[in-house]
Amino acid sequence: MATTDDIVRRVEEADSARSARRAKAALLVGEFAHERAAVLQRLGEIEQQIGDAIFDNNDVIAVEELAAFTDTPTAELEQIVGARKPNRGRRKRRSAASSSAPSTADSIAPQENETP
Repeated sequence: MATTDDIVRRVEEADSARSARRAKAALLVGEFAHERAAVLQRLGEIEQQIGDAIFDNNDVIAVEELAAFTDTPTAELEQIVGARKPNRGRRKRRSAASSSAPSTADSIAPQENETP
């Protein structure tokens, strides 16, 4: 029969092995979770870049054409463009002189062509 000390030692050994496995599992999952978060962040950046490229060039090539050329489903490209965050560029400030004085284009009235 096992003594009280033997029982306590056996339980501690079993718990120690279990605790080591639990710690190893937690570390592994934590590493993968951090890696996943980094990949998702990078994927978001890539999708933003794709959306910007499509939006910036929509005057020369349609989404359908891009889909055909890149073998990417049209729906996928449309989804990327739809989820795209608008670029927030800096606005140019108008100077006081240019905002108060009419431009020459505003002051010239359209002229009709005279026919002789």
